Amino acid sequence: MTPLKEIRHDPKWTLVGAAVLLAVQGVAVAIALAVGNGRPRWAEAVAFAAGICLMGALGGWLIARKPAKNPALAVAGGLAAAGFRLFLPLAALVWLQGGGAGLRAAGAGGLIVGFYLALLATDIFLHIMGSGRDRRRSGGTREN
Repeated sequence: MTPLKEIRHDPKWTLVGAAVLLAVQGVAVAIALAVGNGRPRWAEAVAFAAGICLMGALGGWLIARKPAKNPALAVAGGLAAAGFRLFLPLAALVWLQGGGAGLRAAGAGGLIVGFYLALLATDIFLHIMGSGRDRRRSGGTREN
């Protein structure tokens, strides 16, 4: 049995992933603004939903990319990242049900769901694409 090595991530890929998440959110915002052009408070609802979802996605991405001393801490970091990524949009949806009547009427709830799903799919894609790069960097090997 080999000793456990610290699980490290490529810092360049972390920056690339953050830039890709920003770009995907930018495209999603542009599409949302074009689709809802002229609706009352639509731009405000788009800005609210985009800000909430982007904070959650970027925060989750950065938490997941934090180096871990062992696999257990890496799993804990992954769970923390997933929780953070999900908490902000869910908290915003709860707030919309209780106090954000204007934004709710403008469609912010649906925008949150749409932006969240787009950023989640991007995050999953980035983790898959970066997994080989991180394995080589951490010294991991395939054992079968």
